Amino acid sequence: MNITTRTILIALGIALLVVVLLPLLLMSGMMAGMMSGMMGPMMGGMSWVMVALVLLVLLGGVGLLVAGLRHR
Repeated sequence: MNITTRTILIALGIALLVVVLLPLLLMSGMMAGMMSGMMGPMMGGMSWVMVALVLLVLLGGVGLLVAGLRHR
């Protein structure tokens, strides 16, 4: 793997973690706080979807970083 490919993979991994994951965590926390009072148990499934989405983005970002930082 050449240096350009490694740099692109590392940059994509960091961008995915910073640009997507942080706002996603912030908005899901705000949404959970607002919805817990209004909807009650009816919105319980939505929190699992948000947790799954956060984990998916986290795994994708970490996977890109690992692929970029792996030595071969």
